[in-house]
Amino acid sequence: MEPNARGFRRYRELVLVIVFLVIASQELLEMWLLEPRHGLGAGRWPFSVDVLVHVAQVVAVLAATYIFIRAWQQRTALMDREVARARQLADLVGALKEKEDALARTVEKLVFAQEQERRVVAYDVHDGLAQLVVSAKQHLDTCGDLWKSNPARAERELDLALDRMGRAIVEVRRLLTALRPSLVDPIGLVPAVRASLDEVAREAGWAVTFTENLEDTRLPAAVETSAFRIVQEALANALKHARTTRVDVDVRKDGAALLLTITDWGVGFQGTPGETPGRGLGLLSMRERARLLGGECVIESGPEHGTRVRARLPLGPGAANGA
Repeated sequence: MEPNARGFRRYRELVLVIVFLVIASQELLEMWLLEPRHGLGAGRWPFSVDVLVHVAQVVAVLAATYIFIRAWQQRTALMDREVARARQLADLVGALKEKEDALARTVEKLVFAQEQERRVVAYDVHDGLAQLVVSAKQHLDTCGDLWKSNPARAERELDLALDRMGRAIVEVRRLLTALRPSLVDPIGLVPAVRASLDEVAREAGWAVTFTENLEDTRLPAAVETSAFRIVQEALANALKHARTTRVDVDVRKDGAALLLTITDWGVGFQGTPGETPGRGLGLLSMRERARLLGGECVIESGPEHGTRVRARLPLGPGAANGA
């Protein structure tokens, strides 16, 4: 019953028009039947009063029919516009919901990346700086105990303590370099990567090569920052774990993406990155940085075959043309 009732309400104007046309047809038929069949006499009115009344009724019915047709057309157009607006509103609500979901996922990823960064710093302090400081203290304690009874050994312990303190200072500088604001914003990606690579190469004694095709081209800020941090993390991992003498870095723009390749010829590693806490968190942070931009980061390594980090970062609309 309800679908039929809705259908009648939707097309009731059309039904009324049909009814009016039927009434007009009846009026015309009655007018034809009432019309006298004999000829007109002199001074005789050509139509009777009944005929004129029926003519007026037909005209009124036709006028009412026209009015109802116009009203029905306007109502139909209005209903179509309302349906279109409702669909547009539904589409907007759906798009807004998708944006809200995407924003929530992005915030979740950012929080996860922040926690990963904190874990990386914690592991660096614990496995690097803290161990060196503890070792220096132990050698100093030994030096103090042996200073009177065995001066020669005490002097060796002092030299070891000084060596540990020097390495601790280098580690502090490295941590501060990793934590300070990115160099990318003021000078650009290429100069920042070159400066970071030269600094680590001087510290480690590496032979390094750096190739790029960006020249003075600036990329979106988020891409430049993430690319710099990925290169920085890859160099830090190579410095701590690779035991290599050579590192190559390649940064190039390929269409609408930025490609990064960092290669060392060190000892490499086997298994999943998460098996080694310090290394695993660094590799996970690189992958998460690339994933947050819609890209990917792949780490290829094997025992005695070195490690290669390859990242692809989308540049966004317009970047393919050098924007």
